[in-house]
Amino acid sequence: MGESRRKRQVTLEGGPALEDWRFAKENTTYLVHGLHDYPARMIPQIAERLLNLYTEKSDTVLDPFCGSGTTLVEASLAGRNSYGVDINPLAALIASVKTTPIDFRKEDFNPTKFLHELENKYHSAKDVLPSPPARILPNLLHWFKKSVASDLEFLYREISRVRDDEIRNFLKVIFSATVFRTSNIDHRSSRFIRTLSKEQLDKFNPNVLSEFHKNLVSAVGRIEGYVRKLRLIDPEEKVEAQVYQLDARQLPFSEESVDSIITSPPYGEEKNTVGYVRWAKLSIAWLRLDDHKIKEIQKKSLGAIKREKVIAYLEELPTKTAKQVLVRLSKVDLKRVEDALPFFFDYLETLREMYRVLRNKSCCCIVIGNRSIRKIPLDMEKVTVELASEVGFIHKRSFYREIPMKLIPWNTPTGKTISEENIIILEKM
Repeated sequence: MGESRRKRQVTLEGGPALEDWRFAKENTTYLVHGLHDYPARMIPQIAERLLNLYTEKSDTVLDPFCGSGTTLVEASLAGRNSYGVDINPLAALIASVKTTPIDFRKEDFNPTKFLHELENKYHSAKDVLPSPPARILPNLLHWFKKSVASDLEFLYREISRVRDDEIRNFLKVIFSATVFRTSNIDHRSSRFIRTLSKEQLDKFNPNVLSEFHKNLVSAVGRIEGYVRKLRLIDPEEKVEAQVYQLDARQLPFSEESVDSIITSPPYGEEKNTVGYVRWAKLSIAWLRLDDHKIKEIQKKSLGAIKREKVIAYLEELPTKTAKQVLVRLSKVDLKRVEDALPFFFDYLETLREMYRVLRNKSCCCIVIGNRSIRKIPLDMEKVTVELASEVGFIHKRSFYREIPMKLIPWNTPTGKTISEENIIILEKM
């Protein structure tokens, strides 16, 4: 244990890390970072430090796996322009809302008045609440109690009537957080595929409007705090954050158009690691995002499309660290190799795209956790460095971080989850 802890606080070359990357006692949900939960989220303190170390004022920063927008928020607070890309429509919505400096007075939106009118409408319609359309999700009542589903549908329809785009999107994010907390999901599962036990469900009686009320009041304070902090930036330096719901393998930017990259990509295929789309599926369905075609979104995630001639592709894999593990596994479980192998080729494509859009002599900072395949450990720091070298990056240094806390439990019904991650600094020469 002593050696393991020591390793996490040194560079790859064995020298001491001058900074402590754990941030064990820091608040990781300050301002808009606490607007909506998100699994395996890069904490803002890491993004802030990387921005200070590897970017300059007025730089343009890219996060091709932006998730809920941690890097983009910190880039704005640091006076940097930013682009965020994510294939997940819920992630794109959350990131966009978190980086939009809404002035509620200017938009003539009074949260207290909105909540009061909402509650009056609800009590007036209590006996004739709308039923959610079956097309939202075939097994909707597996994930929600019937009364909860009716209340959510009422809430969704009221939010849809809000005319202002910024306010409506803001309310959609609060609605999504409410969906998450009033669902039957067993949050102990890292796969987000289990509901609470029958005994737990019998005792589970969430109040949708109360949950929404609480979330909205908190969110308004977070947005207002974010706006106040943005105003402390030099008024001559207007910063922008733009979010795109796109595939990181096909970035919509020209060659050498961004000054730095700070990102936290998935560490494996969604099927067997963190299921970002699985986690978001209920909100995607309720919000009717991307025509709520969950399976189509999943097919666009890294490693989702299997390849034929697995052994031939395995021979072509340009990372000896991953290849050694997969060759060993192929002798006992070729099916598992078929699941895992495509991710590494897709990850390679994203690194190739990052290299293309990054300016020369600029840095690409990647935060990624290690993983295991059939309980065989796989060092994703080494995998990343090997794949990055294949496309032309030079590895400058790496740091190891012990994760002190996270949204996903340490031990789940599907096994242990990761407890450490790597911070990898690459440079385009």
